[in-house]
Amino acid sequence: MPAKKKKSAPASDSLLARLRSFLARRFPGAEPRDPSLAALQTRLGYRFRKRELLDEALTHPSFAQQQRHAVPHNQRLEFLGDAILSFILAERLFHDLPGEREGALARARAALGKGELLAALARRLGLPACLRLADGDIEAGGRDWPSSQEDAFEALIGAVYLDSDYPTTRDAVLRWFGDLDELRVELLSGDNPKGRLQEWLAQRGLSGALRYRLAQTSGPDHAKVFHVELTVKDELLGTGEGRSKKEAEEHAARAGLKQLIERGGIAPAPPS
Repeated sequence: MPAKKKKSAPASDSLLARLRSFLARRFPGAEPRDPSLAALQTRLGYRFRKRELLDEALTHPSFAQQQRHAVPHNQRLEFLGDAILSFILAERLFHDLPGEREGALARARAALGKGELLAALARRLGLPACLRLADGDIEAGGRDWPSSQEDAFEALIGAVYLDSDYPTTRDAVLRWFGDLDELRVELLSGDNPKGRLQEWLAQRGLSGALRYRLAQTSGPDHAKVFHVELTVKDELLGTGEGRSKKEAEEHAARAGLKQLIERGGIAPAPPS
Protein backbone atom coordinates (compact mmCIF):
# COMPACT_ATOMS: atom_id res chain seq x y z
CA MET A 1 0.00 0.00 0.00
CA PRO A 2 1.35 3.50 -0.79
CA ALA A 3 2.72 5.44 2.15
CA LYS A 4 0.17 7.72 3.74
CA LYS A 5 0.96 11.39 3.42
CA LYS A 6 1.58 13.21 6.67
CA LYS A 7 -1.38 15.22 7.83
CA SER A 8 -1.04 18.73 9.15
CA ALA A 9 -0.92 19.21 12.89
CA PRO A 10 -4.35 19.47 14.52
CA ALA A 11 -5.71 22.97 14.98
CA SER A 12 -6.04 24.49 18.42
CA ASP A 13 -9.22 23.93 20.39
CA SER A 14 -10.17 27.61 20.08
CA LEU A 15 -9.70 27.54 16.31
CA LEU A 16 -11.77 24.38 15.99
CA ALA A 17 -14.51 25.88 18.13
CA ARG A 18 -14.63 29.00 15.95
CA LEU A 19 -14.51 26.95 12.78
CA ARG A 20 -17.34 24.65 13.88
CA SER A 21 -19.45 27.62 14.97
CA PHE A 22 -18.83 29.37 11.66
CA LEU A 23 -19.68 26.28 9.60
CA ALA A 24 -22.85 25.72 11.60
CA ARG A 25 -23.93 29.27 10.78
CA ARG A 26 -22.98 29.04 7.12
CA PHE A 27 -24.29 25.50 6.55
CA PRO A 28 -27.34 25.00 8.78
CA GLY A 29 -29.23 21.74 8.71
CA ALA A 30 -28.32 18.09 8.38
CA GLU A 31 -25.82 16.85 5.81
CA PRO A 32 -27.16 15.12 2.68
CA ARG A 33 -27.60 11.37 3.17
CA ASP A 34 -28.59 10.22 -0.33
CA PRO A 35 -25.85 7.71 -1.28
CA SER A 36 -26.64 7.63 -5.01
CA LEU A 37 -23.88 8.95 -7.25
CA ALA A 38 -26.43 10.79 -9.38
CA ALA A 39 -27.56 12.79 -6.35
CA LEU A 40 -23.95 13.38 -5.30
CA GLN A 41 -23.03 14.80 -8.71
CA THR A 42 -26.01 17.13 -8.51
CA ARG A 43 -24.77 18.37 -5.14
CA LEU A 44 -21.27 18.80 -6.55
CA GLY A 45 -22.51 20.77 -9.54
CA TYR A 46 -20.28 18.56 -11.67
CA ARG A 47 -21.05 15.44 -13.71
CA PHE A 48 -18.24 12.99 -14.38
CA ARG A 49 -17.47 11.78 -17.88
CA LYS A 50 -15.39 8.92 -16.43
CA ARG A 51 -17.50 7.47 -13.63
CA GLU A 52 -14.64 5.23 -12.55
CA LEU A 53 -12.74 8.29 -11.30
CA LEU A 54 -15.60 9.18 -8.98
CA ASP A 55 -15.76 5.56 -7.78
CA GLU A 56 -12.04 5.63 -7.03
CA ALA A 57 -12.26 8.93 -5.14
CA LEU A 58 -14.93 7.45 -2.87
CA THR A 59 -13.12 4.16 -2.23
CA HIS A 60 -11.33 3.93 1.12
CA PRO A 61 -8.19 1.72 1.21
CA SER A 62 -9.94 -0.63 3.64
CA PHE A 63 -12.57 -1.44 1.00
CA ALA A 64 -9.87 -2.27 -1.54
CA GLN A 65 -8.13 -4.56 0.94
CA GLN A 66 -11.39 -6.40 1.61
CA GLN A 67 -11.96 -7.26 -2.07
CA ARG A 68 -10.61 -10.47 -3.58
CA HIS A 69 -9.67 -8.71 -6.81
CA ALA A 70 -7.67 -5.51 -7.22
CA VAL A 71 -9.73 -2.36 -6.69
CA PRO A 72 -8.18 1.12 -6.96
CA HIS A 73 -8.61 3.24 -3.84
CA ASN A 74 -8.40 6.98 -3.26
CA GLN A 75 -4.90 7.53 -1.83
CA ARG A 76 -3.28 8.44 -5.14
CA LEU A 77 -6.13 10.80 -6.01
CA GLU A 78 -5.88 12.26 -2.52
CA PHE A 79 -2.19 13.00 -3.10
CA LEU A 80 -2.99 14.76 -6.37
CA GLY A 81 -5.99 16.61 -4.99
CA ASP A 82 -4.03 17.90 -2.00
CA ALA A 83 -1.48 19.53 -4.33
CA ILE A 84 -4.17 20.98 -6.62
CA LEU A 85 -6.11 22.41 -3.67
CA SER A 86 -2.97 24.05 -2.33
CA PHE A 87 -2.37 25.70 -5.70
CA ILE A 88 -5.99 26.83 -6.06
CA LEU A 89 -5.88 28.50 -2.65
CA ALA A 90 -2.45 30.03 -3.28
CA GLU A 91 -3.56 31.45 -6.63
CA ARG A 92 -6.76 32.88 -5.21
CA LEU A 93 -5.02 34.45 -2.19
CA PHE A 94 -2.25 35.88 -4.40
CA HIS A 95 -4.81 37.78 -6.48
CA ASP A 96 -7.18 38.67 -3.64
CA LEU A 97 -4.50 40.04 -1.30
CA PRO A 98 -2.04 42.00 -3.46
CA GLY A 99 -0.63 43.89 -0.46
CA GLU A 100 0.04 40.89 1.78
CA ARG A 101 3.49 39.41 2.39
CA GLU A 102 4.46 35.81 1.82
CA GLY A 103 4.09 34.84 5.48
CA ALA A 104 0.52 36.15 5.71
CA LEU A 105 -0.42 34.40 2.47
CA ALA A 106 1.06 31.14 3.76
CA ARG A 107 -0.89 31.43 7.04
CA ALA A 108 -4.13 32.07 5.15
CA ARG A 109 -3.55 29.09 2.85
CA ALA A 110 -2.77 26.83 5.80
CA ALA A 111 -5.94 27.93 7.61
CA LEU A 112 -8.13 27.31 4.56
CA GLY A 113 -6.57 23.90 3.98
CA LYS A 114 -7.03 22.55 7.51
CA GLY A 115 -8.36 19.03 7.71
CA GLU A 116 -11.25 20.00 9.98
CA LEU A 117 -12.54 22.43 7.37
CA LEU A 118 -12.10 19.96 4.49
CA ALA A 119 -13.95 17.28 6.46
CA ALA A 120 -16.78 19.74 7.13
CA LEU A 121 -17.00 20.59 3.44
CA ALA A 122 -17.08 16.87 2.63
CA ARG A 123 -20.01 16.43 5.01
CA ARG A 124 -21.77 19.42 3.46
CA LEU A 125 -21.45 17.79 0.04
CA GLY A 126 -22.70 14.48 1.39
CA LEU A 127 -19.52 12.52 0.66
CA PRO A 128 -19.69 10.32 3.80
CA ALA A 129 -22.93 8.70 2.65
CA CYS A 130 -21.23 7.68 -0.61
CA LEU A 131 -17.95 6.35 0.78
CA ARG A 132 -17.02 2.72 0.13
CA LEU A 133 -15.37 1.24 3.23
CA ALA A 134 -14.70 -2.23 4.58
CA ASP A 135 -17.60 -3.76 6.48
CA GLY A 136 -15.71 -3.53 9.76
CA ASP A 137 -14.96 0.18 9.27
CA ILE A 138 -18.61 0.89 8.47
CA GLU A 139 -19.68 -0.86 11.68
CA ALA A 140 -17.05 1.13 13.58
CA GLY A 141 -18.47 4.41 12.28
CA GLY A 142 -15.89 4.97 9.55
CA ARG A 143 -18.15 7.28 7.58
CA ASP A 144 -17.97 9.72 10.49
CA TRP A 145 -14.18 9.72 10.76
CA PRO A 146 -12.89 13.21 9.83
CA SER A 147 -9.76 11.65 8.29
CA SER A 148 -11.87 9.58 5.88
CA GLN A 149 -13.96 12.62 5.00
CA GLU A 150 -10.92 14.85 4.43
CA ASP A 151 -9.22 12.20 2.28
CA ALA A 152 -12.34 11.78 0.15
CA PHE A 153 -12.65 15.54 -0.35
CA GLU A 154 -9.07 15.84 -1.57
CA ALA A 155 -9.43 12.72 -3.73
CA LEU A 156 -12.56 14.21 -5.26
CA ILE A 157 -10.56 17.29 -6.30
CA GLY A 158 -8.00 15.04 -7.97
CA ALA A 159 -10.74 13.10 -9.73
CA VAL A 160 -12.43 16.23 -11.10
CA TYR A 161 -9.07 17.48 -12.36
CA LEU A 162 -8.33 14.25 -14.23
CA ASP A 163 -11.87 14.19 -15.62
CA SER A 164 -11.78 17.81 -16.85
CA ASP A 165 -9.10 20.52 -16.58
CA TYR A 166 -7.67 23.01 -14.13
CA PRO A 167 -10.14 25.92 -14.68
CA THR A 168 -13.11 23.59 -14.25
CA THR A 169 -11.60 22.11 -11.08
CA ARG A 170 -10.76 25.53 -9.65
CA ASP A 171 -14.29 26.82 -10.24
CA ALA A 172 -15.82 23.73 -8.63
CA VAL A 173 -13.56 23.87 -5.56
CA LEU A 174 -14.15 27.59 -4.98
CA ARG A 175 -17.88 27.00 -5.31
CA TRP A 176 -17.71 24.28 -2.64
CA PHE A 177 -15.80 26.60 -0.30
CA GLY A 178 -18.23 29.47 -0.76
CA ASP A 179 -17.21 32.93 0.50
CA LEU A 180 -13.46 32.59 1.00
CA ASP A 181 -13.11 36.16 2.27
CA GLU A 182 -15.57 35.57 5.10
CA LEU A 183 -14.05 32.21 5.95
CA ARG A 184 -10.51 33.59 5.93
CA VAL A 185 -11.40 36.45 8.26
CA GLU A 186 -13.14 34.04 10.64
CA LEU A 187 -10.13 31.74 10.80
CA LEU A 188 -7.39 34.36 10.96
CA SER A 189 -8.97 36.93 13.26
CA GLY A 190 -8.50 34.45 16.11
CA ASP A 191 -9.19 35.30 19.71
CA ASN A 192 -7.47 38.67 19.27
CA PRO A 193 -9.04 40.48 16.30
CA LYS A 194 -7.86 43.84 17.67
CA GLY A 195 -4.25 42.67 17.62
CA ARG A 196 -4.64 41.19 14.15
CA LEU A 197 -6.08 44.48 12.85
CA GLN A 198 -3.36 46.52 14.54
CA GLU A 199 -0.69 44.29 12.97
CA TRP A 200 -2.31 44.58 9.54
CA LEU A 201 -2.37 48.39 9.78
CA ALA A 202 1.15 48.67 11.19
CA GLN A 203 2.53 46.82 8.16
CA ARG A 204 1.04 49.56 5.99
CA GLY A 205 2.13 52.59 8.01
CA LEU A 206 -1.30 53.16 9.56
CA SER A 207 -0.72 52.10 13.16
CA GLY A 208 -1.67 55.56 14.48
CA ALA A 209 -4.78 55.93 12.32
CA LEU A 210 -6.96 53.45 14.24
CA ARG A 211 -9.66 54.74 16.60
CA TYR A 212 -12.39 53.04 18.64
CA ARG A 213 -15.25 55.36 19.66
CA LEU A 214 -18.05 54.52 22.06
CA ALA A 215 -21.08 55.60 20.02
CA GLN A 216 -23.75 54.82 22.61
CA THR A 217 -24.93 52.49 25.34
CA SER A 218 -28.35 50.93 25.61
CA GLY A 219 -30.29 48.75 28.02
CA PRO A 220 -30.71 48.84 31.79
CA ASP A 221 -27.75 49.28 34.13
CA HIS A 222 -27.56 45.57 34.94
CA ALA A 223 -27.55 44.55 31.24
CA LYS A 224 -25.95 47.36 29.29
CA VAL A 225 -25.01 46.96 25.65
CA PHE A 226 -22.09 49.00 24.34
CA HIS A 227 -22.01 50.19 20.73
CA VAL A 228 -18.58 50.99 19.28
CA GLU A 229 -17.50 52.53 15.98
CA LEU A 230 -14.11 51.73 14.44
CA THR A 231 -12.47 54.31 12.19
CA VAL A 232 -9.22 54.33 10.22
CA LYS A 233 -8.04 57.68 8.85
CA ASP A 234 -11.39 59.08 10.06
CA GLU A 235 -13.25 56.61 7.82
CA LEU A 236 -15.86 54.37 9.45
CA LEU A 237 -14.63 50.83 8.90
CA GLY A 238 -16.78 48.74 11.22
CA THR A 239 -19.17 48.71 14.14
CA GLY A 240 -19.68 46.30 17.01
CA GLU A 241 -21.72 45.80 20.12
CA GLY A 242 -21.26 43.77 23.26
CA ARG A 243 -21.83 43.47 26.98
CA SER A 244 -18.55 45.31 27.58
CA LYS A 245 -16.55 47.90 25.70
CA LYS A 246 -13.84 45.29 25.10
CA GLU A 247 -16.29 42.84 23.55
CA ALA A 248 -17.81 45.59 21.39
CA GLU A 249 -14.36 46.66 20.20
CA GLU A 250 -13.45 43.07 19.30
CA HIS A 251 -16.61 42.73 17.22
CA ALA A 252 -15.87 46.05 15.51
CA ALA A 253 -12.31 44.92 14.79
CA ARG A 254 -13.55 41.68 13.24
CA ALA A 255 -15.97 43.65 11.06
CA GLY A 256 -13.15 46.02 10.12
CA LEU A 257 -10.89 43.14 9.08
CA LYS A 258 -13.60 41.80 6.83
CA GLN A 259 -14.08 45.21 5.23
CA LEU A 260 -10.36 45.60 4.59
CA ILE A 261 -10.14 42.21 2.92
CA GLU A 262 -13.21 42.82 0.76
CA ARG A 263 -11.94 46.23 -0.36
CA GLY A 264 -8.39 45.07 -0.90
CA GLY A 265 -7.06 47.35 1.84
CA ILE A 266 -6.58 51.04 2.60
CA ALA A 267 -3.97 53.23 1.02
CA PRO A 268 -0.90 53.64 3.25
CA ALA A 269 -0.29 56.91 5.03
CA PRO A 270 1.83 59.36 2.99
CA PRO A 271 5.44 59.81 4.14
CA SER A 272 6.00 62.65 6.58
